[in-house]
Amino acid sequence: MAKPIKNTPVLKGKEAIDFYKTIDLNRDKKVSVDSLTAIRTDANKLKELLKVN
Repeated sequence: MAKPIKNTPVLKGKEAIDFYKTIDLNRDKKVSVDSLTAIRTDANKLKELLKVN
């Protein structure tokens, strides 16, 4: 039987540089505490709604 061909993208040149720059930028970004608490309260509200129904 034939083996499946692995379809792996290869980044070369400028694409690779841009990709690794975005990884470094994303590593530095942090989520604020306010947004996390807002997400938690919304999740708790959704849980309560699901429990009622």
